[in-house]
Amino acid sequence: MATIQTPIPGDQWVVFDDVPWETYLSLLQSRGERHVRLTFHRGVLEILTLSKLHEILSEVLDNFVKVLVKEYGLEVQSVGSMTMHSEELQSGGEADKAYYIRHEEIVRDREKYDPVIDPPPDLAVEVDLSSRSTRRMLVFAELGIPELWQYDGERLVFKSLGDDDVYHPIEQSLAFAGLASTDLQSFVDRRGTVGEIALDDELAKWVRASLKTRRP
Repeated sequence: MATIQTPIPGDQWVVFDDVPWETYLSLLQSRGERHVRLTFHRGVLEILTLSKLHEILSEVLDNFVKVLVKEYGLEVQSVGSMTMHSEELQSGGEADKAYYIRHEEIVRDREKYDPVIDPPPDLAVEVDLSSRSTRRMLVFAELGIPELWQYDGERLVFKSLGDDDVYHPIEQSLAFAGLASTDLQSFVDRRGTVGEIALDDELAKWVRASLKTRRP
């Protein structure tokens, strides 16, 4: 059975129940490079087409992560919306953006994701304009992604994976010490008032000043 929902203009959500794992793998292969998100969790398949706003917000947050990595003096492997799936768990999906930061060196020379030997990404970014990412969060939790940034179009929330395999809000990022979601919120709110480069520059200056005040 399929249900179709249209949360905002340009986005469309289709949900299928009782889907075999092999059907999910076949759809992944036939999708190619089209901008469609496929999420599979224990027989339930969701298909989401992405709006321009969704992609704009995703890229803004991606730019912010790149600024933070540079200003914190860290390394990163950005894996974008890489498909992560596990036949054993009967789960699979893609975040809007995902990153290896703490484990960057371990996966630096790896070109394919293998959940059997590779650690999960350290950080996932999820734009959720319709509050429909619950199933994807279940997938991310089962895959073991420790940190999730979730933005609903108004509020940015940092979450960490608890011992109960559920994401819980946290005040500060695990990947970027001392960074609160409210710190980034003010920059996200300025989207559309200045250009992306100018906004990234403002964030970089703020991070430098913030880190300088923390140093003994």
